[in-house]
Amino acid sequence: MLGVIGLDHHGAPTAVRERLAFSGAALVEALATLRRSEALAEAVILCTCNRTEVYAAGPSWAAVRAVVEAFLSARYLADVSAQSSTRADGKAAAQDKDALSQYLYASEGLEAARHLFHVAGGLRSMQVGESQVLGQVKSAFVAASRAGAVGEELHALFTAALKLGKRVRTETGISRADISLSGAAVALARDALGGLAGRSALLIGAGRTNQICARLLRAEGVGRLILANRAPETAQDFARTVSAETVAISQVAEMIPAVQLIISATAAPHLILSAATVAEGCASRRTPLVILDLAVPRDVEEAAGLLPSVCLYNIDALRGYGESEGHAADLKRIAELVEESVSELNRWQQVRKVAPAIAALRQHVDASQQAELARAMAQLGHLDERDREAVRQFGQRMVDKMFHHLVSRVREVAEKEPPDAVLDLLMQLFAVSNPSADGPGPSAESEAPVAPPTRHAPGA
Repeated sequence: MLGVIGLDHHGAPTAVRERLAFSGAALVEALATLRRSEALAEAVILCTCNRTEVYAAGPSWAAVRAVVEAFLSARYLADVSAQSSTRADGKAAAQDKDALSQYLYASEGLEAARHLFHVAGGLRSMQVGESQVLGQVKSAFVAASRAGAVGEELHALFTAALKLGKRVRTETGISRADISLSGAAVALARDALGGLAGRSALLIGAGRTNQICARLLRAEGVGRLILANRAPETAQDFARTVSAETVAISQVAEMIPAVQLIISATAAPHLILSAATVAEGCASRRTPLVILDLAVPRDVEEAAGLLPSVCLYNIDALRGYGESEGHAADLKRIAELVEESVSELNRWQQVRKVAPAIAALRQHVDASQQAELARAMAQLGHLDERDREAVRQFGQRMVDKMFHHLVSRVREVAEKEPPDAVLDLLMQLFAVSNPSADGPGPSAESEAPVAPPTRHAPGA
């Protein structure tokens, strides 16, 4: 049984989400920790700026859920302890654990699949329809696959989600409007500063989010544009395309007096811009400074927002900015595509349940065919080897064709009827034992599309 447990921007603030951010080595270690539990057979951790979700599968969903919730609570409490110099007592820790539980949601089976399809289709993004989340779903799937944490169930689920996400973006216009995270950030900056024409901006981080921001800022008429990156040389090629300067992150304090807008969107696991650095850069400032922190965990120390002339916004402030209206038809079509994908996955799951019985039936048929062939050959001793081989091939082709027709019909029935009923019928018709009673048998062939097997960039 598969399911999902997680939290996202709909119910959990940035301060909570950032405590459950996994990337790089931390993501690999998290997957390894989950896999050490006997309750879990498979796991994928999807972590973006706006969500952390654990998709997992195992024999018992109740056991899987207990393990994942305990894992998330342990990570949350460890992060709280690391950020606090003192802990009051066990009661305080319990309160922190309870604080996390109020933000978590969980679903199993097809409801969990429907949730992932909504995520991949952009329906649960802060800006509905944004495109980055599909790449993040793929990256989560690839990372878990490389860690050996993906089995048959989650492989089928995530390949179906990726297929659905691609269809949404090719068959609807939901992603063609200016509804991305970057578009929302620039819209907020424009409102906060009363226009961007002639302004100067500093972008910290040279990932996809800030690359889009840079282009949008140029389109808004921003004058001086500065890109700060840990390794300036890696951002130079892009900087040339938007006529921007490049500096090292160590030079940010020097740049602050010259700009009215800072957008920080890095994948660093620690603060990039401290309140002290902002204060240093604003020492003689007479004009407002708008700072947009688009990273999770946050790049900018929260205390920076208390400084005079500084307006600090984190990613949660973007809700409602840049959202496009008039997409009723697109949303309806996406809902239809989601339900199609849910139905296809359900059919695959139903067929998968009868696969062990089909394998057992094949063994039964093959054994019977070999017995009858041996009996016939004993009576055909007068035939030469060429004729005997013709008899063998005739018998094998006849069995293969009849079995192929039988299996096709069984799969069709299994897509519509409860698998247990199909299994019982097969057992009664052919007098073979139910392999599911003795443990898992051979796997069904997956008909799900195959996707290629990466701290996340700010996005959905």
